[in-house]
Amino acid sequence: MKPIFTRLGLVPVFLLLINCQKTDSNNSTAINYFEVDDQTHYIKEAALIRLEGNPRLDNMKVLLFISDGLSIDANSNWELKIRGKGKLMGFIIYSKKNEGLDNGDHFINLRPPFKEGDIALGFYALNWDENDGLIYYEDDDDPIMLAGKVSVLQKQDLVKLEFNFTTEEGKILSGQYNGPLQKNLIYKTEQIEFDN
Repeated sequence: MKPIFTRLGLVPVFLLLINCQKTDSNNSTAINYFEVDDQTHYIKEAALIRLEGNPRLDNMKVLLFISDGLSIDANSNWELKIRGKGKLMGFIIYSKKNEGLDNGDHFINLRPPFKEGDIALGFYALNWDENDGLIYYEDDDDPIMLAGKVSVLQKQDLVKLEFNFTTEEGKILSGQYNGPLQKNLIYKTEQIEFDN
């Protein structure tokens, strides 16, 4: 009789081991990246930045993603400073909210008027250098995204973003980010001039 009880005693141990394996596989962390030209670029940090100083950019925010080699910094006035050399990408989004974005799908709209969550512009640079000093669309050399969307799911201090865009050259840029966003940063935009 003892062997039957011993065998039955092992059943809970096996169930416990199987359950632990399932739990561990569910806790794997997502990879944060963007992909263009069949090359994957990993996202190290992300920030939501307020644009200030230019009336044409009222209520505009930048959702910025940076790779290894770059870091997001700020001076004592919370003005954005990007340090280093590397890859970056981002979206300029219309939002009257100071904290976060609305959950849901947000699409590119290249012509005002903008409504909450509209993406006014998307951009990326694969060889960005802090010595150039230009960040967003101040330089016409970097590719611009013309169509696409970003899906936002925000829970407390974490955000899940999935995006898929087409550039002006017809290239596909896609990716995802799961994690926190740096907030309360600003970027001064007085120097940006617009064509009428």
